[in-house]
Amino acid sequence: MEIKDRIKLYKSLFGADCKALEAVKGFILPPDKLEALEAIRGLNTELSDLYMVSIPTLTVWVRDNSYVQATGEIYLTEPELEGFLHQFRHHLQNVERKYERRGLTTEGKLELAKIPYEDTVYKMYGEDDAIAWSKFIIELSSK
Repeated sequence: MEIKDRIKLYKSLFGADCKALEAVKGFILPPDKLEALEAIRGLNTELSDLYMVSIPTLTVWVRDNSYVQATGEIYLTEPELEGFLHQFRHHLQNVERKYERRGLTTEGKLELAKIPYEDTVYKMYGEDDAIAWSKFIIELSSK
């Protein structure tokens, strides 16, 4: 399934039920880089509270955007919204691996638990889901 098709699927399955939408809807990324970092840190805390997960450590101005599963750290090249949401989704995927947190990436809909990981383009586990989820959130929150 292509990413654009996965985005459409997420819109139809989760739509307005997505917890992250309200937090991102009013989010404005300031042009100043330090202010942008502080805004992303605030969003990080807000999303962690909404999903009831640990707050991942943010490190910015590194070579590549990435998420370190073992330590729960998010690395960003710049404090940008889409890159942050992508890596935060990997954090949710990591937390969801615990049995008691099943359904975290499907907004509690356990019957849909396999969808983020099925019929993927990218071989890295959860990558299609993270790309589509971040784009889905940005598209719906900008309306």
